Amino acid sequence: MHENRIRITWYGTASVRITAGESQLLIDPFFPFPESRVRVDAEAFAGCSRILVSHGHFDHISSIPALVRRDTQIFCTNAPYRSLCRMGTAESHLHRIRVGDTFSAGDFRITVIKGNHSRLGAGDILKTLCSKRVIQNRKGLRKKLRMIAACREKHETICYLIEIYGRRILVLGSLALDADTTYPEGADLALFPYQGFGSLCQIAEHICKQLRPRAVLLTHFDDTFPPFSSDVDTAGFAASVKQYTAVYQLEHGGTLLLGSDGICRLAFDTAKAEADHENNHCSSTARR
Repeated sequence: MHENRIRITWYGTASVRITAGESQLLIDPFFPFPESRVRVDAEAFAGCSRILVSHGHFDHISSIPALVRRDTQIFCTNAPYRSLCRMGTAESHLHRIRVGDTFSAGDFRITVIKGNHSRLGAGDILKTLCSKRVIQNRKGLRKKLRMIAACREKHETICYLIEIYGRRILVLGSLALDADTTYPEGADLALFPYQGFGSLCQIAEHICKQLRPRAVLLTHFDDTFPPFSSDVDTAGFAASVKQYTAVYQLEHGGTLLLGSDGICRLAFDTAKAEADHENNHCSSTARR
């Protein structure tokens, strides 16, 4: 009953673990700032030796050095490669990748696709730094700004097409696409990082109409690195695409299951349905 089932667990920010049989991938693992209300257990990312990095911003790479073990493999482009080296990660753990590459990680087949980062203009940065929330939370601000400045994106944001069991999962590195790149359409599941500036609902709806995934899992909508991040209302987007795409928003640590039929189900709902089925079966057997 559980054959060829893919588990997608979201921990917060863009941090996701994808599990299929004995194969696992960890994407952009990040431990929230201590000031955040979001808590990720210290062992949450344990047991996964293959890490994919979508781009080099601090909330996608700064927690990685603490996770490195003897068998850890980190796949990333040039900018995060250099940043992770400066943070003390040994080059033996780093695998430099580029757009167009296709490689295997366990049973996963992974294709690297050019991405794009959501708009981050000088005005947006200045507005954030001068916001009331930042001013009221000045403690440790200089250290945080240094850390953010040291982790550069360098226009290297990428997307990953992850294939296994005949299913396709498309992971966006940011809520933006490259205008000159042809993206795979109709993926069984697409991961949308729902954080940034501008009209996120309209941006996400446009991307969704272009990619036409069967389902979308929203990530990065939470407030994990205050005072620079914020909780984002996702209801408008979910309502705007509900006629043609299912949208999932998990609790921290929640899991989505992608079945062999290409349909996504919440792990809690699936477990409850299976328990009900088992109870009904037992009741039926007892009546015979």
